[in-house]
Amino acid sequence: MKKILFTVLFLSIASMNFSQDLNSAKNLLQNNNLSDAKSLLEKLISNDKNNAEAHFYLGKTLLRMKEYEDASDEFETAIKINWNNADYHFWFAQAMGQDAVNSSIFTKMKLAPRIKDEYMKTVQINPAHVQGRMGLIGFYRMAPGIMGGSMERAYSEAKILIGYDEKLGHYQLATLYIADKNIGKAEEEFKFLENKYGSAKDFSGLYNEYGYFLLNNKRIIEAIQKFKKQVELDPNNPNSYDSLGDGYLAAGNKTEAIAQFKKAVELDPNFTASKKKLKDLTK
Repeated sequence: MKKILFTVLFLSIASMNFSQDLNSAKNLLQNNNLSDAKSLLEKLISNDKNNAEAHFYLGKTLLRMKEYEDASDEFETAIKINWNNADYHFWFAQAMGQDAVNSSIFTKMKLAPRIKDEYMKTVQINPAHVQGRMGLIGFYRMAPGIMGGSMERAYSEAKILIGYDEKLGHYQLATLYIADKNIGKAEEEFKFLENKYGSAKDFSGLYNEYGYFLLNNKRIIEAIQKFKKQVELDPNNPNSYDSLGDGYLAAGNKTEAIAQFKKAVELDPNFTASKKKLKDLTK
C-alpha cells in the first residue's frame, strides 16, 4: 500500500513540475526569450518524448526563430501524438507556408497540397477556427491554380467565415474584391464594416486598408480622412501616422507628411518605413 501511495505521489509531483516548466517555457516564448524557451522545451521533451504540448511550443519557438523545417517537424510530431488538436494542424500549415516562401518552385509544388490539407484539417476539427479559415482563404487566393489556388474557393471560405466572425469575414471579402479589381464590391464591404464596426479600437486596421484602397483609386482627400480616423482609434501605433503621412504626400502636402512621419519615428525610433521617407523628403 505504501509503495502504491509513493508511486502516486511521485507521479503527481513529476506532473506538477512538468506543468510549471511548461508554463515557464510559454512565458519565455511570450517575452521573446527564444533560446531559453528552446532549451527548456528540449529538456522537457528529453524527459517525455510523447508530450504533444511540449513539441507544439517548441515548434512555435523554432518558427519564431525562423527555423521553419525544424518547426514543421515538431508540429508534425505533436499531431502524431494528438491528431485531434486543430491548433497543431494550423501551425503545421503555417510553418510549411513559411518554409515554402523562399523555396524552389519544386519545393513549393511539393508543400502546397500539404499546406492546404492541414488548413482543411484545422477547420474540420474545429469549424469555428478563425485563423484556420483565414489560412485557407489566403492559400486559395495566393496559390497558382496548378497548386490548388482558386479565387472561387477563397470567396466561398470568406462567406463561411462571416458565420463565425462577421467582421473578419467581410474584411476578407473586401481584400478579395480588391485583388479581383472589383472596386464597387470592395467599397460595399468597406462601407458595411465602417457602419457597423467603425468605432472599434481593436479594428483600426480597417481604416488603413480602406485608406489605401481610396488612395490607389486617386480619392486622396477621402483617403486622408480614413487615415485620420485610424490615428484617432490607434494613436500609439506608428503605422497610423505613417499611413496619414502617405496620404498627405499623395496630396502634395510635403510639410504635413514630414510631420506625420516624424510622429511615427518618435513613437518607434526603429520604424523603418517612416525613417526612409523622412530621409528621402529631407534631402
